[in-house]
Amino acid sequence: MVGNVQIASEFIIGGHPDARVTPNFRLKELYRTNGKVRVHRELVAGLQILRDNLAAPIEIDPRRPAAVERPSDDGLYLMIAAEDPDLLQKEAIKLIRQGYFSRCVAVNDKLYVEMHKPSMLPRISPRLAFDCGVKVTAAFETSGDPYQQVTGNFDKAGLSFGPIQCNLKTGTLQELFRYFRGEDESRLRRCFDDQEDYLAFWKVLDGSRIKAVAWADDLSLGSAKHGFAQPWRGYLQAVGREPLFRQVMLRYAYDKYGKLLMSALAFLHGVSPVEISNLRCLAALYDMGVQQGSLKKAHAAIKRRVAAEQPEDEFTLTRIAVEERAKKASPRWRADCLSRRLCILERQPVSVTLDGQRARRSNRSSYLLRNSEVKGLDRYLVG
Repeated sequence: MVGNVQIASEFIIGGHPDARVTPNFRLKELYRTNGKVRVHRELVAGLQILRDNLAAPIEIDPRRPAAVERPSDDGLYLMIAAEDPDLLQKEAIKLIRQGYFSRCVAVNDKLYVEMHKPSMLPRISPRLAFDCGVKVTAAFETSGDPYQQVTGNFDKAGLSFGPIQCNLKTGTLQELFRYFRGEDESRLRRCFDDQEDYLAFWKVLDGSRIKAVAWADDLSLGSAKHGFAQPWRGYLQAVGREPLFRQVMLRYAYDKYGKLLMSALAFLHGVSPVEISNLRCLAALYDMGVQQGSLKKAHAAIKRRVAAEQPEDEFTLTRIAVEERAKKASPRWRADCLSRRLCILERQPVSVTLDGQRARRSNRSSYLLRNSEVKGLDRYLVG
């Protein structure tokens, strides 16, 4: 059971009709004409990704596909429609190439989409896996478009921006903007309507971190200081809409946190013969790196538990790693750290109590966490 949605053997089989199964689809939209529902959660995830890419509503047809040759097993296909059928099919074909669907067939003004057999989900590329991990972690930190998130000094970090909430206190925001300026400063300048403001912003970025945080604190809005004053908020959101910035952001995220993930994998490979390659496990370890840094503080504890428990699968091994690393966080945040990681591994909210603190984190982007292996990770491993 995920919220008010019932799931059995990875198939959605019932629940409250108005319950959301993904950000854009409610359970009642999945019901067939016979009043029953049985659809694999991976297929619904693919449908949401198709909706994201299409950036337009998608309607689900409750009828069976009478005109489709060899329709799939029940629960592994959907009949869908959109205002632009040709664009819908074009976007669906892209997802076939990425492994989200196995085929799609145009039926008059509708589209039949089918997923792979659950036991034969194709492996996905490291690039796609990393992009999913960034988006899932961003969903813990932000809402809406993660690339346009601007957050004030509620957490004493000054100004935070983007999907991994780079901020002034740690210097990560300064690094990110230097990356972007190095790629194409003219594009960055165009995001600022007033060039005097552009120069003033760089004076903040190039100054001391203490003064930068104080500058941001003065511009933070609301009783909790979550908001941020204009025109700065608008300037940063313009940066977030710039396609080149999004590319720079992903490269920065890999340089900053992707290598921490690969280092964690290398360490775990050294203490256990179990291979970690599932996207859910990788996303949990990536999220750990963003929130907590490396595994080093927990190396000894992980080694002891692995030796004693001899985990036989990657989910058990990953759980040991994130549990022991969570215990090394500040007592205030231990439950939160572990709840986040378990939410990713289980793809549903998980309640955790540690050191008197309780947390139950959820993630609206959990649909991105395919139960698929990631191919070619060995060439990325670092010691």
